[in-house]
Amino acid sequence: MRMRNALVDRFGHPPKPFDPLDFPRKLNLGAGWDNRPDYLNVDLNDFHDPDLVGDVRALTALPSGRYEEIIAQDILEHLERADVPVALQEWRRLLAPGGRLWLRVPDLTSLLSWLRRDDDPERHRQVMHFLFGTQAYNGDYHHAGFTGVLLSDELHRAGFERVELEIRDDWLWEGDAFARDPHADAGPPVATVWSDGFYRREYGEDGTTWRWGAREAVLLLYADAATQHELTLTVLTGGVRVNGGGVDRRLEPGAHALTLELEAGANRVRFAADGVQEVPEDARELAFRLA
Repeated sequence: MRMRNALVDRFGHPPKPFDPLDFPRKLNLGAGWDNRPDYLNVDLNDFHDPDLVGDVRALTALPSGRYEEIIAQDILEHLERADVPVALQEWRRLLAPGGRLWLRVPDLTSLLSWLRRDDDPERHRQVMHFLFGTQAYNGDYHHAGFTGVLLSDELHRAGFERVELEIRDDWLWEGDAFARDPHADAGPPVATVWSDGFYRREYGEDGTTWRWGAREAVLLLYADAATQHELTLTVLTGGVRVNGGGVDRRLEPGAHALTLELEAGANRVRFAADGVQEVPEDARELAFRLA
């Protein structure tokens, strides 16, 4: 006992073994310096002082189906391409059915369009930074790139559904997906990718949500197999031509419910409006909105 006390006095108590049950049922993967309260923070580097040092591709210390939410910001692009599906399948293993994955990755299409729009070399250096990472230390390099189509397909293959993605800051895909219940009798999953001409989701006090569309807008719907998909559209002024998903119609002002016939893979639905809605103190081009 004296020897033990002397060792404790000199070196302190030995660390407590890691027990995932001591932590919340929410994960913050690749936390970096963004360690969050009410989450189990995981990172590959111990200098970030996470709750658990681990590889997000194989978190064997964590039990299957325990977690209700995973945050994975700016992680997938740091993995080699072959490891992207490995990581997504591991995250699906950790989530309970219906659990939410919230993720963010660079959008290749947006960044490449920046290069075409601007010949300023500093702007091009910024694009290289976003494409290939800061490269400030080992692990801070980018190896994989994504488009809305590719990210939707990878998420579906890994066992996710109800995928919804939107562009943030003009160069990032941000969105969520939910762990599919393998025992549920559901149809083929359809990912919703808000592409050119759509603004971020807005929320009403009554709990309703909507997205404004500009005069011209494109909605990408990515389906695992041929299926029907319902779309609710409110035209505020003038008319809107809708083309894609088996629909080619001009819609007059008012509320419309469209049944789209989606093919397997990427389906692009294009909207072209005659005019825009004048909204005081809102400089955006607002032509119609989707519920």
